[in-house]
Amino acid sequence: MRRLLALILALIASPALAQMPLVVSAKPDSVAVTIYRDPQRAAGNAINKGSPGAFALIAETRVVDLPPGEVVIRFEGVAGGIVPQSAILFGTSPREKNRDAALLSQKGLVDNFTGQAVILRRTDPVTGAVTEERATVRSAAQRLVVTTAKGSEAVYCSGLNQTLIYPGAPADLSAKPVLTMTTKDQPGGKATVTLAYIATGFDWDASYVAVLSPDGQSMSLLSWLTMASADETSFVDATTSAVAGEINRSYETHDDTGQRAKDEARWLNKWANCWPAGRTHEIPLSEGPMPPPPPPPPPMAMAMSAMSDDIIVTARRREEKAMDLPIAVTAVSEALGDLKLYRIPIPVTVASNAQKQVAFLNAPKVKGDLVYRSRVYGQADDPQMLFRFQNRKTEGLGDPLPAGQVVVYQDGELGRQVVGETSTRNKAVGEEVEFEFGEPTGFTVRSEEEARVKGKPAAVTTVVRNANPFAVRFELEFAAGDDRIYKGLPGKMIRKPGKQIWAMTLAPGSETRLRWTVAEAKALK
Repeated sequence: MRRLLALILALIASPALAQMPLVVSAKPDSVAVTIYRDPQRAAGNAINKGSPGAFALIAETRVVDLPPGEVVIRFEGVAGGIVPQSAILFGTSPREKNRDAALLSQKGLVDNFTGQAVILRRTDPVTGAVTEERATVRSAAQRLVVTTAKGSEAVYCSGLNQTLIYPGAPADLSAKPVLTMTTKDQPGGKATVTLAYIATGFDWDASYVAVLSPDGQSMSLLSWLTMASADETSFVDATTSAVAGEINRSYETHDDTGQRAKDEARWLNKWANCWPAGRTHEIPLSEGPMPPPPPPPPPMAMAMSAMSDDIIVTARRREEKAMDLPIAVTAVSEALGDLKLYRIPIPVTVASNAQKQVAFLNAPKVKGDLVYRSRVYGQADDPQMLFRFQNRKTEGLGDPLPAGQVVVYQDGELGRQVVGETSTRNKAVGEEVEFEFGEPTGFTVRSEEEARVKGKPAAVTTVVRNANPFAVRFELEFAAGDDRIYKGLPGKMIRKPGKQIWAMTLAPGSETRLRWTVAEAKALK
């Protein structure tokens, strides 16, 4: 018996079974945010502000004071959309990690105060009199049951305006998203650790403002980087970057942002098992239970009424707010393997549920050509204006162009006017870039297909008229590789990937009649 008792006492005193110490890190000392673009969003499509489809890599540096041995570190203020399986910790060896979805909320408070005393406040709907009495929370499963001096009752089933007042906020409930990590056995002391993880609910896009010169031989190009965050956490004074290009992404990191887990932790189904108010004969038999209430307001709110989803917590918590100062800066481009990284040179705040813009490219003079082009699908379609240039240093640019929207302006007698909008795909250095931005004025293309003659190729006549007081470069673009042969146009075709081009320059006030034939390559064999 003595040996058994000694063994039990030894096991109780064993540090392996003792509760591990908890170290709370309330916020990062510094943070870096790298935002990736949604590869499924087509060029020209705007960011989904409510639910951005990409992600960010968050790296938080924190200073913690650790006791020796195994320790549970509680990282408060991480991104709400954290993918916990992606989290890694530098500075000390982790053994286990958990995302804590039990934020400060109705269900979190009720669960923590089950079996404990609270204050039940009632407001009489007729007299408006307010009364308070002591109550003990007995059950939170499906419905909230409390015991008072009058007996037990389901608080939300009475139809009265009722509020539970809690004596304080439990230490293990946080108003901010939390990730906990258990370390391996370590010597203790002050340590600088870095927590890195992927978080969903981010995206970024490029926007271009182009001003075409009066002669159409150059344009100025200013580019803006728009970063969007739908996360509930703000990252203050963050080192911020954006990555251009498409990367391979594991299915495991397409996390559901933890919304289901967070909703389950916050949700308190108050009416699911309430007997309908009033008399039973007044309720139709076909009527089901009352619908669930709307989701509770954000957990940072400390006061909420029971019938209006309110909770009152007498303990105070500090709510930090960060203000962004509008500072004009330009992001600096850097190589990131085969991708391109744009780093903002000063710390900025990536605010929760917000967007931020910063300039990342400023090219005052990009040399190129203004072209009027018609694509040929049997006949030539209506002409479109485009500005074409080579993305090279010698032409005034020579930087990668991420996919995005383009707005084109031009200065005229009435000042600066919008002449068109377009979008561009990702363009690498050295690649040809075309901004096709609208229909021209004073320039027409009219095609007529001649009557077919048996045994001969189809013939098309096109009349091109330039009524402008300036010369125009005009191109006909034919598809390549479609087994069709085009003949009859003067000069040579310019071959490019997937297409072939015939070009000419029309003098001011001139008209040109073109005639060509088109035949299937198989028919000529």
